Amino acid sequence: MSSWVRTRTAALLGALLVAVGSIALSPGPAAAAGAGTSAVTLCEIELELGESGSCVERLQRRLNELGLNCGNQLDVDGQFGTATRMRVYAFQGRNRLDMVGVVGSVTRAKLADPDEGLAVACDATVESQIRAVFPAAIANKAVRVARCESGLNPIAVGLNTNGTKDVGVFQFNTGGTLQEYLPGSDAGEKIDRALSSADNIHAAYDLYRARGWQPWDSSANCHG
Repeated sequence: MSSWVRTRTAALLGALLVAVGSIALSPGPAAAAGAGTSAVTLCEIELELGESGSCVERLQRRLNELGLNCGNQLDVDGQFGTATRMRVYAFQGRNRLDMVGVVGSVTRAKLADPDEGLAVACDATVESQIRAVFPAAIANKAVRVARCESGLNPIAVGLNTNGTKDVGVFQFNTGGTLQEYLPGSDAGEKIDRALSSADNIHAAYDLYRARGWQPWDSSANCHG
């Protein structure tokens, strides 16, 4: 083999080894994007009740990505209605943001990198949790009250005319019972705990022992 051929062959082999090495070391698209990165890119605009369009669809998809299950998926219809606002409230509450129901820059950043998702326990799981906490003699009534209050939905958030909100399975009020009965060092932690079915149910039993069914008079027709 001539020296020219040997030199040319060595050069080609070297180039091939470099190419193979770069293929092995280069991350694929998923790796480059980072593990767990959302496929949804949110619009950098403020979104609130009454908005519509593709930016709302992206928000709804992102909220659904965060772990909603058991039939609690949001309809991706591009309409920022009360159901979407409730999920925004819940996301903000779980991540200890101001629970305002508006998606601004702070909430948008947290949606991209949340501390907490929005996994929703199934009705049967919530009912089992209630029966495990409330004595058997009143467990059926407790389940009926919770079903009337929230539909057994741990992340249910209702807005009252006075600006307060009712939160979680037993709908603790942010202006009263939530502050008194939910554990936590500040309002943000208390709301976060109220959106946990286990904490909400334990607090509800404490409230029942102190005041009976009176705090849930609005669900009196379900007491049986």
